[in-house]
Amino acid sequence: MRVNSCRDSKYNHVSSMTVSVAQLILKHIEEDKFLDAIQCVQNEILKIEVKTEIASADRRKIKSLTAIMDKLSEAAMFGSEWDEGVRAKKAAIVKLQKVCAA
Repeated sequence: MRVNSCRDSKYNHVSSMTVSVAQLILKHIEEDKFLDAIQCVQNEILKIEVKTEIASADRRKIKSLTAIMDKLSEAAMFGSEWDEGVRAKKAAIVKLQKVCAA
């Protein structure tokens, strides 16, 4: 399977996070490429924010994605060598799984 960049045009029309985008974000997290993961999450937030009308479900999704970004930022700041970074990385993965399940 080809790993797509977060900027691939094929994802520009998708309104909710696809499984392949979530897998890409997870892959970035597992490889400690936190800034790449953050960029993918930011792209997903932008896809929601460009809608003409944002429903309450969209607001909740933005809030969840922002929480994931916060944990990714924390993981990037501490790195996987520190306990704080490892905990933040695990928390980001759990939050991502919850968003995908919703």
